[in-house]
Amino acid sequence: MSSSLPTITLRPISGPEDFLTLARVESDAFYNDPFSIVAFGPLRASEENLALRAKGLAKTLNDTKDDKGREKQWKYIQAVKKMGDCQGDGEEVVGWACWCFVTGKGGATEQGNGIEKEKEVKAGTAIKSEKEKPEPNPWGVSANAKFCEDVYLPSDQWMLDSCGGNEYVKLSALIVAPEYQRKGIGTMLLEAGLKEADAGALQCVLGASPEGEGLYRRYGFKQVMNMDLKLWEYEGGEGLGTTTHGVMHRPAKNV
Repeated sequence: MSSSLPTITLRPISGPEDFLTLARVESDAFYNDPFSIVAFGPLRASEENLALRAKGLAKTLNDTKDDKGREKQWKYIQAVKKMGDCQGDGEEVVGWACWCFVTGKGGATEQGNGIEKEKEVKAGTAIKSEKEKPEPNPWGVSANAKFCEDVYLPSDQWMLDSCGGNEYVKLSALIVAPEYQRKGIGTMLLEAGLKEADAGALQCVLGASPEGEGLYRRYGFKQVMNMDLKLWEYEGGEGLGTTTHGVMHRPAKNV
């Protein structure tokens, strides 16, 4: 663990204006990852794509009900590094996490706001008038929609199924900038979210890359589904090998 860690502080986002910064950190962290290359394509770091990603993150703040009418609360945590010891030296966001808390008994809803609606939006299947301008690819300006649908949609369903219809917390993202990885920042972000989940006696779910599985297992997550992905079978994956994407679950802790 680096001696610079004491300069790292965790805090919530200030508002929607922070999302473009989060999108940049995410893009830098995964730019060279084979999964990201196939999923989000050659324009994944373009300004247009970063703006689209930031817009998508901002939309989560208005996503307040699932398809059962339960409350959804999205919480973003930033890991911030002070750039110097003097006032006015500035700060840098070096990591972030997003947690979605789904709580309450719910009930019948008129339109629903959960996984089925998310599927429609993500897959671009919402009915539109002929005069309406088509929406951009919801996954990204150069994203491979088939790959994203093959991975993320069944993963989302596995997460829901593993929770058995009960309240839960989903770790939607945990990102650390490349130059700050393996310094304990990811652990700080994970512990902050789990502390709140445990205080509410809530189970947790997440989607895991091979690189993240070890960390999650140390905190009590167990794999409930694993997908073996042949990247070369998808457009943009020519010459690449295989990878995995797993779903992990952590039981509620009684406190």
